[in-house]
Amino acid sequence: MEILSVSLAFFKIGIVAFGGGWSVVGLIKHEIVPRWMNAEAFNSLIAIAQSTPGPIALNAATLVGWQKAGFLGALAATFSVILFPLLAMSSALAFAKYIPLKRSLADESLRSGSMAMILMTLWTLLPRTALPMPWIFALAAFGITAFTKLNAVYVILGAGALNMLIGALH
Repeated sequence: MEILSVSLAFFKIGIVAFGGGWSVVGLIKHEIVPRWMNAEAFNSLIAIAQSTPGPIALNAATLVGWQKAGFLGALAATFSVILFPLLAMSSALAFAKYIPLKRSLADESLRSGSMAMILMTLWTLLPRTALPMPWIFALAAFGITAFTKLNAVYVILGAGALNMLIGALH
């Protein structure tokens, strides 16, 4: 029964995961917290899912499936998260010559949906702290990457190193 429950949750995530990456994190959190894990465990899950190769939703599905129902749970959850996109793309390819679709309209629709999901993720992952340091780092990193030609990787590594240094001094 746990396999079915995990599979259904990640199938729902797969239906709307068209933004990919960070846009689905808020939806994943909504589906699994507090049902299967607390917020702290979820943050660890996302850190692990992000640090392993592959999409966050796919890695999170595999990890949650494994944790809740072992190998078969991991397999079922992983397959469930890619099932809808696989079916949708197969159908689109099969019927593309019969159903005309303006590509620009489809792209614009997906972009607006992705923006909404990214904002949902931002809202769910906002630090719930009164300390100004996370806000300062977030705004500084945004400003640096948005208004300079610095590579975002360097900004992220620099922010992490600076945060570790400040943490070590306190």
